[in-house]
Amino acid sequence: MLPTSPLLLLAHIIVTVTLSLIVIGRQINVATTLSWIILLAVLPIVGPVLYFLFGSQSLGRKRRKAGWAIRQYYQRDFGIGKRRVDREDLPVADYLQEMSWMLSIQTGFFPAAGNRYKLYTEAPPLIEAMIRDIDAAQDSVYLEFYIVEPRGSIVDVLQALERAAGRGVDTRLMVDDFGGRPFFKSDWDDRLVKAGVDVVHSLSVNPLKAFSKRTDLRNHRKLIVIDQDIGYTGSFNLTDPVKFKQGEGFGEWVDVMMRLEGHIVSSLSCVFNTDYIFDSQGMDYSQEDLAELSDDGDDAPVFDDGAVMQLVPSGPEMERSVIHELISASIFGARKSVTVVTPYFVPDETIQLALINAAHRGVTVRIIVPRRVDSIMARHAGESTFDSLIGAGIEIHRFTGGMLHTKLVQIDDQMTMIGTANVDMRSFYLNLEMTLCVYDRNFADQINRLIEDYIRDSEMLDPQKWEQRGPFLRWKENILRLVSPLL
Repeated sequence: MLPTSPLLLLAHIIVTVTLSLIVIGRQINVATTLSWIILLAVLPIVGPVLYFLFGSQSLGRKRRKAGWAIRQYYQRDFGIGKRRVDREDLPVADYLQEMSWMLSIQTGFFPAAGNRYKLYTEAPPLIEAMIRDIDAAQDSVYLEFYIVEPRGSIVDVLQALERAAGRGVDTRLMVDDFGGRPFFKSDWDDRLVKAGVDVVHSLSVNPLKAFSKRTDLRNHRKLIVIDQDIGYTGSFNLTDPVKFKQGEGFGEWVDVMMRLEGHIVSSLSCVFNTDYIFDSQGMDYSQEDLAELSDDGDDAPVFDDGAVMQLVPSGPEMERSVIHELISASIFGARKSVTVVTPYFVPDETIQLALINAAHRGVTVRIIVPRRVDSIMARHAGESTFDSLIGAGIEIHRFTGGMLHTKLVQIDDQMTMIGTANVDMRSFYLNLEMTLCVYDRNFADQINRLIEDYIRDSEMLDPQKWEQRGPFLRWKENILRLVSPLL
C-alpha cells in the first residue's frame, strides 16, 4: 500500500528510483531485475529492507579478488593442471571437450585422469566408510558441510573426529553458520573443540552486519579430505536420514556420495583450504596461514583403471555463474539424452529453453524430482513450468520413495555432473556450491542404473491428469512463478 502523506510518498519514490537504478546497474538477469523493481515499488519500507538484506548476490569485490588469488596459490601448490588431460584427449564428444576447456579457464581446475571412485547410494555403508577412513588418518582430516545434526549414526562420525584429534591428527570441521544450527546448539560443538578439533562457523550470520552485506548467502558444499589422499563429495549432509526431519511426511532422505582417490582430491583440498582461510582468518590472512595448509609433498597416485574428473566450484565468490552456464550449455549441446535429478527444480527461462530445445531435437529428456519436498514455494514455482515441459515431450518423474536429495545431471552418457547444486536460482547465484564432472562411461553406466532405480520408485506425470488440476493450484503456481527469480 502506497503512503498517503505527500512527503512519505516523495520519500518512497526517491528510495524506489534510487534502489531501482542500483539494481539495473548490477546487470543481473532481466527477470530478477524486474522482480526487485516491482517489490520495491509496491512494498514501501518492506521492499527496501528486503533488498538491503537479500538483494546483493556478492560476497564483496575484495573477497572475490582475494579468493581468486588464494585459489591460484593452492592450485599452484597442489599442482592442479600438472596432470591435466588436454582438451582433445578427453574421452567425450567435441562439444563437451569445449565445455571442459571453458570450465578450466574460468575456475583454474583442469580435468585429471587416473582417479578411483566408489559411489555410495545408501547412508549406512557410507557412514561406515567415513568412520573407517577417519580412524585410519595419520596427518589430517578436513570436513566442510552445510548441515551437521548430531543424532543417530552421525554421533559415531563425530566420535571418530574426536578420536582423530586425540591422537594428534590435524582435525578441522567447517559448518555453515545457518545450516549448522543443530550442531552449534548441541554439546558437540564444545566437546569437539575441547578434544582439539578446529571448529569454524562458515559465512557467519550476524544481524548487525545485515545492512552492509547479504546475510543469506550459504555455504552449501559437502566435502571431506583425509590425509590429502582420500576425498568425499556429493549431496549428503552430516545427518542421519532415518532421523533427519522425520515426522514431516517426506520419508527418509535419499542421497549420493562419492569416495575419491587420485589427483582430484587435490582439487577438493584447494576448495577446502580457500574456504577455511576466509572463514577462519577473513581478509587478515597471512602467508603463514596459507602455508599451514600447503601440499604435503606427496604426489597423488594415478590409477590405470581410473576415471577423468574435473571439479567445478561455483557461487557468488565467482565472477560469473559457472554452474548455470555449464548446465544450460551442456543441455543445448546434448545429442542423445539428458537426465536431471534434483530435489529443488525451479529453472529459469534459459534452462527451460535448453530442456525444451533438446526435446524438440529428439533428445530424450527426463526430470526426476521428489513427490513431496520441504519447500512449498520451490515446489509450486517449479511445477508452474511443467505444462510447457510436458508439452515438449519431456518426461517428469516424481519420486515417491522418500525425500530425493540427489543432485545430478547426465548428458549423452558421456558426462555426469554430480554434487551439491540444485536446479534453482539459489544454487546458481547465492550458495557456495561444488560440482564434480565425471567423463567416464563406466561411471555413466552406474548412474544409469541408479536413475532406473529412482524411476521405478517414481510416478511419471500424466499430461492429461496434470491438465485437470484445479484453478486454485494453477493460480498458486503462477503467483510463485513471479518470485522464482528471487528464491
